Amino acid sequence: MPQPHRTNENDLVLPSGFDDIVRAIDRYVVDRRTGVPHGQQSARHRLPALLLTREPAAETGAAATAATGAAARDEGRGEADPALSALVHVYHHRLVRLNSGGTGHLASLAPHAIVDEELLVCDHPGDDAEGGDGPHVRLLDRVARQLRTTMPDGSGTLRLTEFDACLSVLRATVPDGDVRDERRALRDRIYDKYAWKFGFAAEVTALGEELGARQLSAVTKLVTTPLAWLWRWSYGVRVDRGARFRWVGGMLDEPGRSFLNAALSLRDAHLRSRAQERADREAPPAAGAPAASARSAVSAVSARDEAVVRQILLTALIHDLTRAARPPVWSARRPRRRWPFVLLLPTVGGDESPSRRLLNSFSAVAEETATCPLLVLGAATADVPPYAVGLSRPAVPSQNVRPGAYGATAQAVTSVLAAGASGRPVEAVRAVPLSRVPDTGTSAERPAVQRTVRSRERRGSDWLRPGAAAVAVLAVLAVVAAGLTRVPGLGGTRHHPAPKPVAAADTWCPRVDTGERVGITDGSDGCDLAHGLYADELRSLEARLGRQNAKVDRSGPYRTLVFFAPLSVGSASRRTVPTGFQMLRGALLAQKQVNDLNLKSQMPIRLLVANSGEYFHFGSRGGLNRTNHSRVDVARLIVDRIHRDHIAGVIGLTQSRPESLQAAVELDAQGVTVIGTGVSGQPMVEGDSPVSYFQLSAPDARVARVMASFARRSPRLAALTKVPAGHTAPAAVLVFDPHDTYFSADLKKRFTDAYGSAGPVYPVPYSESGNDSQTTSVAAGVCALIHRTDGFVLYAGRAGVMYDLFYYLQNDKQCRTHQGRIAVMAESAAPSLVLHPELMAQQYGSLSLFYNQFSLPEAKGTFATAFRTAYRVSSDSDAAAGYDALNVFFKVMNEIAVTDPQFTPSAVVTFLQSTGVTDYVGESGIMTFGKGHKYPVNKEIDIREITGDGTRITDLTCGAVAAREEPVTRWGPSANFLCPEDD
Repeated sequence: MPQPHRTNENDLVLPSGFDDIVRAIDRYVVDRRTGVPHGQQSARHRLPALLLTREPAAETGAAATAATGAAARDEGRGEADPALSALVHVYHHRLVRLNSGGTGHLASLAPHAIVDEELLVCDHPGDDAEGGDGPHVRLLDRVARQLRTTMPDGSGTLRLTEFDACLSVLRATVPDGDVRDERRALRDRIYDKYAWKFGFAAEVTALGEELGARQLSAVTKLVTTPLAWLWRWSYGVRVDRGARFRWVGGMLDEPGRSFLNAALSLRDAHLRSRAQERADREAPPAAGAPAASARSAVSAVSARDEAVVRQILLTALIHDLTRAARPPVWSARRPRRRWPFVLLLPTVGGDESPSRRLLNSFSAVAEETATCPLLVLGAATADVPPYAVGLSRPAVPSQNVRPGAYGATAQAVTSVLAAGASGRPVEAVRAVPLSRVPDTGTSAERPAVQRTVRSRERRGSDWLRPGAAAVAVLAVLAVVAAGLTRVPGLGGTRHHPAPKPVAAADTWCPRVDTGERVGITDGSDGCDLAHGLYADELRSLEARLGRQNAKVDRSGPYRTLVFFAPLSVGSASRRTVPTGFQMLRGALLAQKQVNDLNLKSQMPIRLLVANSGEYFHFGSRGGLNRTNHSRVDVARLIVDRIHRDHIAGVIGLTQSRPESLQAAVELDAQGVTVIGTGVSGQPMVEGDSPVSYFQLSAPDARVARVMASFARRSPRLAALTKVPAGHTAPAAVLVFDPHDTYFSADLKKRFTDAYGSAGPVYPVPYSESGNDSQTTSVAAGVCALIHRTDGFVLYAGRAGVMYDLFYYLQNDKQCRTHQGRIAVMAESAAPSLVLHPELMAQQYGSLSLFYNQFSLPEAKGTFATAFRTAYRVSSDSDAAAGYDALNVFFKVMNEIAVTDPQFTPSAVVTFLQSTGVTDYVGESGIMTFGKGHKYPVNKEIDIREITGDGTRITDLTCGAVAAREEPVTRWGPSANFLCPEDD
């Protein structure tokens, strides 16, 4: 099949303005810090990937009118065009120096690599034996080889320590055995291939033999053999426990700091993806829908494993390139390595394209790295990836670009590259739409031959740098020695150097050892809290936050609320989207709406967002939080900004954990009210719960009673189960985390008490921090119990690990062969399944999900409509909770401000304790709380079901709902079952 990038470059006419774009890119290929003053250059900088697209075709008449909406949605991203790949090859030729003999010398401007998918397809290493490389590994290996071979003259050798070690792990032949044997095999593989060898033992021994002294030889072996063993042992310890490879365990969500343990998990993921690839290639056509569904589910996990391997290899490569681009200050090569490393992707095609997958991984990985000296230039040949952000308007090039002048697109490209070079946050991938108008004055030969810049050549003055460093060290040593001789007894007064000034980003949003950036931001202060697979979602919300806060009039009285929740994950591949996203969307919508009101007297609201990190780990410190051993305390950061930002209260938390309750305790000490959303753990409202803490959801004591009533009496659940002899209700296989005392273990105890003797309860421990092997055994145990009892699964675990368990349940033989679907009832369901119920039928056809909600926003109501318009996703009870929490604060603050315009945060606590909120009609129900109640009395509780065709129906509603004047006290097909009453 002919490829468009094989066009003869001499016959190719470039699009208008492309020559200007090439020269804009050239400036940053020669010096990646172009335009940044020398005194302002920091170690952190990241150039965005540039994806060439085609400017949308112009429409006329009615067609133009119809295309207006689509053009608005395009946002400058452009369209894919297969012919664009030729332009990337044009730039590739620009990086090749031609000598007088016409022979290409691949070391002109910068080290570079080009991904040729045709060569990759033709490359079949043997029969792909067990443990062999996959296409994604071979692709990155080719990229690394090209970067090594294209290093400019005089710039030294490119060493890829981390990449080589990770690649060696994937290619290692590890015999089956216990974990210690496998760890030792991996260590020896890395040592034998990459370590500096302790090799003088053999040489000294040979010398002794030549001298004919057996005694000398024996002494030599006796001395040098232990030294060589000690060297190997210390190398293994450095590799396993050193800081350089600690990030691998973080990306794989492996506990501890052992690289070799993480390497075993990485190798297992690679072998699984390779085995599934061979199975897909050799499998016969599916016999029916169940087989196709099973194969689809397994392939999805295989794709996840492949993505994890690719991301880790790419991260290791970026780490190595970062070190290579910035040698030590005394190195003679430091002034020569000003360029970035260039990666060219001529064919960024559909989702299955190797280049597209590589760009996907780069987009995810680049967001997590503070420094990335890799400049990616690609061409969209099939479709434009959704994460590619268009250039800011006016970025579409003019049709009358003056030759030799920078056009609008070139200026926009320069702007985004300058932002990345200066260390400002930039999107990982930017789409560059090229004009459809050809530039008759240029051809492909011109960019390849007429270079406006060249890379820096080596100079003799470069050696002054190491010489000056050596002189400086000697001078310092001489001064220290002279000073010591003048201090009697060496006991003079110590003078500590003044601490270095701390950057704002490190003060308010420090990066922690999990790779996340936790802390607090107003959306425009340079603190980017986005991290991991869902970084783009949070980044778009941060941008909206900044725009809305910019409109708040801060010249008069105003108050600030803080949305405080886990908004990132330590690994992009092992956890579902944080539940706080929907609540944050609801809070942002409420902020916009209340600030747009024109009431006689109202308090403008400014909103801050605080990220506590996954599991609320860094949200607090000390006290109930026994997991955070760092010095980071996000609750303390909020306290430090109470007076500066006029903070009146905090909303969110979203998780019932000791860490989140400790954060509420720290805020309570300063009189700051916390209104929890999505929080249901009973300990949050009992015992250590501070007086300033309230929540908008019912606690587990009531939730457990409602779920137990549903399990005993629901005809929908009864249709999927059987009642065992001697009982009146089906058996419950209760999956819970025994270590999660604030939520899972508490819900397990309360459900068991409420279910009583109606049906047997079989507890099955399932830890939130377990690995895949543990999940497999848990799923097998659950399926065996379901097969034996014909009962249902009561999932009391966290929403973040529901997918893992569902995958193994779906693929277990006993669950798959069970007569009818298996009922699963969950208090906390995965957010993606709630928002996209069709996924249950597509991925988990053997299961039927019943889940708990705290409200049912009217699908066509004003809130749901406004939410869908703003975010293009459906609203749910989480979104309604975030929306109501901010509105409650708005109502309370306006009432307080009537008599006390300069009120402090403690005034809100006093109001809620003494007056409270009565019959507040919110989107999450009618709420009465405060004045002795930490949560709404008779709070609405709903149990919904995702049917076999992927639709949602409501099976139970109890409590005070917005659509009725009186609370709902009965449920069931004929309203013949009583709702459990509130305490």
